[in-house]
Amino acid sequence: SVVMAASSHDIDLLVKEFERVEPLLESLDSKDMKTCYKTTQELLHKIAARLNESKQLYMVLSELMKTHVLKSLIYHLRTLPTPAKQDVRIIWLAAAKNEQQKDAFAEYMRKNPEILIMLVRGGATVDHISGDVLRACLRHRSVHYMVLHSPLVWQYFQFVSSEEFDTSSDSFKTFKAILSRKDSGERKQVAKFLSDNFALFFEKLTQLLSDEIFHVNRQGLKILSEILQARANFSVMVRFIGIPAHLDIMIDNLCLEETRHEKGIKFESFHVFKFFVANPKKPDAIVKLLLKRRDELLRTLKDMRDQGDVVYGRELPLLIERLQELQEPK
Repeated sequence: SVVMAASSHDIDLLVKEFERVEPLLESLDSKDMKTCYKTTQELLHKIAARLNESKQLYMVLSELMKTHVLKSLIYHLRTLPTPAKQDVRIIWLAAAKNEQQKDAFAEYMRKNPEILIMLVRGGATVDHISGDVLRACLRHRSVHYMVLHSPLVWQYFQFVSSEEFDTSSDSFKTFKAILSRKDSGERKQVAKFLSDNFALFFEKLTQLLSDEIFHVNRQGLKILSEILQARANFSVMVRFIGIPAHLDIMIDNLCLEETRHEKGIKFESFHVFKFFVANPKKPDAIVKLLLKRRDELLRTLKDMRDQGDVVYGRELPLLIERLQELQEPK
């Protein structure tokens, strides 16, 4: 009972300290900002440290989700000093990943959808705290559903196109977390989303594949490859590889002149291009385009085979063979 009393006392202290945070956050725009920053930073660091040590974390989180503190931390994230931002990250990850409060957290997010808007938009900034927090929240099926079926998901096409490598890379990481799921039910949801929004989604995605910025082009190809390889997306894959304009883009990327950067793009393009060639039911338009550009393709693929510096396994000689055997449609 003494231990329980001590635990309850610790929980009460933590909750009271959290209650002190919100008025401090609201005062960040006051004249005495430097003092306020220092006090807020010290308090958040103290709370983050105690959360890590707490044996009754789920009880602390239960009390915390009855307040607006978690939401306030995200709302004021941009104005916080860098060390305080890291503590916000620790606090939020503790809340999002706690299994004992899984249902309560999902309900908290459902009742406060504006948090997702702030996290998504915050992902376009350079501190990446928002991205880390959002990816932790996306572990919850209901949060994933909310993001996938909202206008927020479309903003990632803009974020991933950033010339700033770190911002683009972090945004791609979140975009991938939305589109690549382990849970079978969530994979079906993604497949339905891609099918329902096929034209717009792949119009925007193929624009990334022609981007002049190397990291945008390559990461876009990686996401496309993962989408096409997922079993749940089979019908989406069949639609995609039946469109000649998509094949043209893949051939253009595959047949780029070799440089250090282009080598990476050629590698990723190969793993999308192979779907077009391996398809046993190619539409006539796809066959005609492959025949039209066959000489160029064979020259490129044979060069890739002869260089031997990237492992393509048995797929490369098999594609060469399939292209050589390809005949005009009847």
